[in-house]
Amino acid sequence: MREVGSTQISRWVGLSAMLLFLFTICGVALFEPVAESLDGSQGYADIFRSFGSRVARSLEEVGQEGVLATNRALLEAIHQFEDRLEEESFLHRWMLPQIQWFMANYLGLGNEQASIGEDGWLFYRPDIDYVTGPGFLDPAVLEARSRAGDLWKQAPVPDPVPALLDFDQQLRERGIRLVVMPTPVKPTVHPGEFTRRLAGLEAPLRSPSFEEFVRRLSEAGVEVFDSGLILLDGKQTLEVAQYLRSDTHWTPQAVDLVALELAGRLAETVELSPGPGNLGARRSVAVQGHGDIAVMLMLPADQKLFPPERVTTSMVMRSDGRLWRPQRSAEVLLLGDSFSNIYSDSTLGWGSGAGLAEQLSYHLQRPVDKLALNAGGALATRQVLQRTLAAGEDRLAGKKVVIYQFATRELASGNWKILSLAR
Repeated sequence: MREVGSTQISRWVGLSAMLLFLFTICGVALFEPVAESLDGSQGYADIFRSFGSRVARSLEEVGQEGVLATNRALLEAIHQFEDRLEEESFLHRWMLPQIQWFMANYLGLGNEQASIGEDGWLFYRPDIDYVTGPGFLDPAVLEARSRAGDLWKQAPVPDPVPALLDFDQQLRERGIRLVVMPTPVKPTVHPGEFTRRLAGLEAPLRSPSFEEFVRRLSEAGVEVFDSGLILLDGKQTLEVAQYLRSDTHWTPQAVDLVALELAGRLAETVELSPGPGNLGARRSVAVQGHGDIAVMLMLPADQKLFPPERVTTSMVMRSDGRLWRPQRSAEVLLLGDSFSNIYSDSTLGWGSGAGLAEQLSYHLQRPVDKLALNAGGALATRQVLQRTLAAGEDRLAGKKVVIYQFATRELASGNWKILSLAR
């Protein structure tokens, strides 16, 4: 601090540094509209129009929402406006892919979202943080996360145990059994593909709090279906990767393996009505796609560092030959995230008709209902269930078991707010 405080520079150096700084700041602002006009796009104009309309709408609602609520809305609008300016900037779109390609190709470096492992494997940074960081039930971690909100968004509820116990109790009151299904993230099963120092690991790599989490739920009578050992055994016994190399999600073979084990567990622990049987056949379909982590790297479109992956899915068909569909009248309801949807939702790029609900339905030989969203597994699916019940659509009618699937990273980063399922 003393050295910085006593640093002396000449007037010429100081003036040059100031002019260079001003030229950089002003040059970008002046260059962007010119570059967009030459490029033929109207991104900046759309950004400013969207921001202006949102500000005007928020100001009009001051009387209804109150000053504090309007202030939070304006702060959120400003934050999103700044993010869009950065992400949709011409310089950002032109320079970043080239710089990122150089860093990935020559330095083996990813970015704040994606980490590059061994032999072309990619890992999602929050997944790495989940298995290497402090336990999510550590009191200091819970305290820090409970204060992690910002000026326009409330802090999350960090502890998953009370929310799951409450969820279980509300379902029990309706005679429904809850099965909690925390789905392992990629480093749990494939740590050796991130660093060779962990290549010989014979147990799943977990958060330090995971065992305590399972113990607390089990002691309260909540069933936990942990597929970590199943996937690790599949990797070691079958010598087949259980996760996609460039994606956050598991392979079709892993989905089928877990669905088979889950179906066996349900058959042993839940009294389901006799199934119809002969639900349908499965059809092998070859699918090729780019992993979501490879997309996060924002490399040039013609990059060849991380080529598309090719997998074979098992598309489940109904007995009438049509593609499998969830049925509201089913006794089994799957609440899930993108791990449930990865081979069901075609917008994710890996085909349809072959996800977790489809494979579970096939192995149970009975219909399954599904409510799955691609993000926010800790809160989003429960919120949708809550809203549908409040609107008079009883998605729990006739259900005997609810399977609540979410990625284990949600235990450390999700919002575990308690929700009422009252109709």
